[in-house]
Amino acid sequence: MRERLARTYGLRLLLEPRFQVTALSLLAVLVVAFRVVQFAALTRAPQFGYDVSAYWLAGRHLLDGEPIYTAAQLAGQYAPQGQGLYLYPPALAALFMPVAALFPDGYLTLAWLWAGIGAAILAATVAWIAGAEGIASDRRGLLLLLAAAFAFPPVVGELVLGNVHLELLGLFALAWWGVRRGDRRGETVAGLAIGAAALVKLVPVVVVVWFLATGRTRAALWTIIGAAVLAAVTLPLTGLQPWLDYPAVLANLGRPSDATDALAPAVWLGDLVGPGIARLAVLAAATVAIAWSARRLVEPASYAVAVAAAMLVAPAVFHHYLAMLVLPMLLALVATERRGWLAAAYLAMWGGQQPALGGLGWLLNRALPALGALLVPVGLLVWGRPSAPSAGPTESTARPPGGARS
Repeated sequence: MRERLARTYGLRLLLEPRFQVTALSLLAVLVVAFRVVQFAALTRAPQFGYDVSAYWLAGRHLLDGEPIYTAAQLAGQYAPQGQGLYLYPPALAALFMPVAALFPDGYLTLAWLWAGIGAAILAATVAWIAGAEGIASDRRGLLLLLAAAFAFPPVVGELVLGNVHLELLGLFALAWWGVRRGDRRGETVAGLAIGAAALVKLVPVVVVVWFLATGRTRAALWTIIGAAVLAAVTLPLTGLQPWLDYPAVLANLGRPSDATDALAPAVWLGDLVGPGIARLAVLAAATVAIAWSARRLVEPASYAVAVAAAMLVAPAVFHHYLAMLVLPMLLALVATERRGWLAAAYLAMWGGQQPALGGLGWLLNRALPALGALLVPVGLLVWGRPSAPSAGPTESTARPPGGARS
């Protein structure tokens, strides 16, 4: 087919690299421009700041001496949906106490600031990974990667709703920076970054499995120490009761009442075997996948599997949570020779609401994004580059800090 196109007048232009790059650049400009207009429109919609409002309200409750978890969360099973419902560890609520005091009358200004912080973290992460891993060789390549990241619909959703997944993306990237250093200080930084991430949202703690499987005991230890110290620092602000309540909040977490955008493997599986067994099965599968990849694949691939698993093991995963997969997809660019599956995963996660499909709309807005998200770690497990038989560091982690080659 390629040879036939090359011999066909008018069509052989499609095979020229210069034309392909120009066409891709034009497409990127158009899509990003559309996303900017879309974001601007959504900032005037009721869902703007929907998630960050819960963190702001939890900070207000701490300032006023009120509980951050509702009585319904502590009494029995509840759905993880609802305006102002706080689901995360008490430490995050303590971090929002200063901004709750600064903006006592509402959270809209905070929503803009939070979106700006998330966008800055995303841009910095993409730029650093692209340079450190040698993904983009010039400015145009970097701009295309940035365009792909900001055109990714879950990123737009995350910026609009104001959840924590772009902040977690930054902490995962910081941990990878520590891993790439390849020394004791780097392991300490990596562990502290994951410890901090686990106090924002508990699921990043599964990366400890990757630390242990790759022989980074120091990083695993510092994850625990860092989380414990940070929790202790916030204890005077939160008091002891929220920490005592949090296990019940986790145990009582039920299935989303509206599963329109519920993508978590545990939710799909829970319809068949029950939520408790489903969550344990997903956690076990993620643990095995992380350990296996750490033993068999190059470290960019296995770390990408661990980060993807940290998102997928959550009992509730919605479309905008997939923004965290930007980091695994970037690392996959240097961790696999085949990239067709990666493009398929990226496009599948675009999803979208299509009322014209009627009862089949779930295929586009739920099934395809869920399959795309699963394809990221599965694709790496199947097509990721195998590690060298030696016990030494891989090519990526053997480079000096900053990505320079010796």
